Amino acid sequence: MPKNILIFSDGTGQAGGIRPDQNLSNVYKLYRATRVSVENEIDPAEQVAFYDPGLGTQSEASGLRIKLLDRVLQGLGSLAGSGITENIIDCYEALLQLYEPGDRIYLFGFSRGAYTIRSLANVLNLCGVPPSIKHGGVLPAGGKALRKIAERAVRHVYEHGAGHKREDFEPEREELARRFRVEYQSEEIGVPPGSSERGNVAPEFIGVFDTVAALGSSGRRRILFIALIAAVALFGSLVLARIVGVVVGVAWIPLFVGAILSVMAWTAFRLLRARRKVFDALDSGIKARTHYANWRLRNYDRSLDPRTGYARQALAIDETRVDFAQVGWGHSADVLAHANDPIVWLKQVWFAGNHSDIGGSYSENESRLSDIALKWMIDEATAIPFPMAIDTRKLHLFPRADGLQHCEVNARSDRLGRLNRWVGWKAAPRKIDPGAKLHPSVIERFELGSVKHCSSVEPYRPKSLQNVEAVKRFYGA
Repeated sequence: MPKNILIFSDGTGQAGGIRPDQNLSNVYKLYRATRVSVENEIDPAEQVAFYDPGLGTQSEASGLRIKLLDRVLQGLGSLAGSGITENIIDCYEALLQLYEPGDRIYLFGFSRGAYTIRSLANVLNLCGVPPSIKHGGVLPAGGKALRKIAERAVRHVYEHGAGHKREDFEPEREELARRFRVEYQSEEIGVPPGSSERGNVAPEFIGVFDTVAALGSSGRRRILFIALIAAVALFGSLVLARIVGVVVGVAWIPLFVGAILSVMAWTAFRLLRARRKVFDALDSGIKARTHYANWRLRNYDRSLDPRTGYARQALAIDETRVDFAQVGWGHSADVLAHANDPIVWLKQVWFAGNHSDIGGSYSENESRLSDIALKWMIDEATAIPFPMAIDTRKLHLFPRADGLQHCEVNARSDRLGRLNRWVGWKAAPRKIDPGAKLHPSVIERFELGSVKHCSSVEPYRPKSLQNVEAVKRFYGA
């Protein structure tokens, strides 16, 4: 009997389930209510789930909380635009382990985890889920062999041309994907062998909370973080060289210089090896060449496979951090092709609040706005012909339109004081289309006399909605 497979990818710094009373994202709350557990009534024959913690949670997820290490890892991932690759591989590997023909796939993510999930869906579009390996061999159940297949699909196929203009590398990527599908027999079902253009599976449902990519820092924060990492490396190498010099009885300066050069060489090698992409022409008729992936603040993947059953995104009206700009999703031609579907194919709905007021992760006392977005996502994911199973005993939601609205720009300014001018968030209202779809709770929030903001109590009148038709009347002449 086909089962549901649910894949959850959390946002940066989010790793649910580690401590009893920690703040939880909506992604983890949903995972907790849909996973197989001794505390749930989910039948593993009907549904299984996988949860992938966010970037910068490696030490916490391993059970050893090293806050400085997590901060450094999180910063390095943001600086270099890396880290997300491993998250995509983790999720795809989990799918390879769990999937059986006929299973339905549901994908959920928040923040960079939302971008991870959307990228995973596009890996499925390109590569599918291999039922076997080359020459009809059995697909490994796990271990290094399965990991290598997942890495090939993500690093070698999906990320070919990453960060560059899509049209510059798309023919090569499509050819690499075709070779993968042929080798692993994951071609689109019902299409003659060797001629399919897509993988053999597509998600039944994709649900994301306020997708951001933020792949690569810029400006002063990039320079300052490079300086910080360099200072830590220099100090660590200096201390190590002095200790080794005393113990061994040799001059410490040559050791210090050698350590620094070794670290620099190792770092450069790892970065270049990870980013190097090679296209071997073979018999494709396309010229062979090599390039380097460039994860920066542009050319993000906005694709949505039109074969996807249903796609939903909750967006934050009041997020003002420029680095957290929303990432567009889907193409108008595909939306038009689904116009007569009995259930709307793609819904992108705006909610009141900042980034984590939509995706969660504040204390439960301050989660009334994020409860609105989570309830909406659950309603959408259970209103389709093949709904996911959910144990509602694990969810206690109290959505309220007058809930507290947070602001991370102000919060960082309060924490850093004068330093904020150097490392504070650059802020600007999000650009929202005049015809944007607003959740009913947004209108309700407008109609209230005043609501709680992070540092004030005042009527709800965000600058980003001034030109949106549904609420223009609230702004006056």
